[in-house]
Amino acid sequence: MSGIINWDELWKATHANGFHHHGKDLASHWDNKAREFNKRVMKHKKRAESQVATLGLLSHETVLDVGAGTGRLAIPMARLAKSVTALDQSAGMLACLQENMQAEGLENIRCMQKSWQDVSPEELGQHDVVLSSNSLGVYDLREALVKMDALAKRAVYIFTFSDGKRDDGLRQFMREGKEGREGGPGRHGRHEAGPAGYLVIYNLLADMGILADIKIMQWHSKEHYPSLDEAVAEWKQMHEVPAEKEPDLREFLSQRMVKDEKGLCLHRHQKQVLISWQKGGALPA
Repeated sequence: MSGIINWDELWKATHANGFHHHGKDLASHWDNKAREFNKRVMKHKKRAESQVATLGLLSHETVLDVGAGTGRLAIPMARLAKSVTALDQSAGMLACLQENMQAEGLENIRCMQKSWQDVSPEELGQHDVVLSSNSLGVYDLREALVKMDALAKRAVYIFTFSDGKRDDGLRQFMREGKEGREGGPGRHGRHEAGPAGYLVIYNLLADMGILADIKIMQWHSKEHYPSLDEAVAEWKQMHEVPAEKEPDLREFLSQRMVKDEKGLCLHRHQKQVLISWQKGGALPA
């Protein structure tokens, strides 16, 4: 039974302009970013292995990876599970995933190029485990969760950011402007609404009769760059920073980078949430 708050409608309202690339051809958006994205995420293999370890995969199990990208989690999952279906709408992302598969000597990942909204349950078939990692950029959240639950035999796992700071606060930094950062009029300026938080997902699941488990995880990582110019160039491309905002980006990175034996080091800190539920634990409607 739904409560006072309609969590599905709240999600839709906050996602109307929540993602900065909303309204674009998302497949092309990620095609253009695939190579640089792959280079960045594959630096953090230990983090991916740590995330996969929480899933408790067994050697006979099959996994559906929704929004698999270049295989950051699909690769370590394939080493443990019987097979992985990697679903992504970007041909560029899946091309990188296939290259990563070959490099790792893996043959048990099936790539499927379709969006989560357009693919049918019949095309996918049921899997023991369904996983979504930072890929729930959908408008109709309830529909997505119902579909994930229906396709899972054992469990569903959703990794998402707790605070929306996928970019370590870069966009907020640039929105505030120099005056705001120095304590001027921009300090209390209004910020754009970001994507709805993990609590919306959690509460919507509760309304659906699914009592999910929730775990907060903190990640610390280092990224090294030969120079500030190279760091600026990489972040400019990945976060689609316009030319006129490049000075802000340079300021943002220069404040956070320190010198070490490998060059310039950027320490990154992120909180992530794991929402999960085991099948058979749903409450009666």
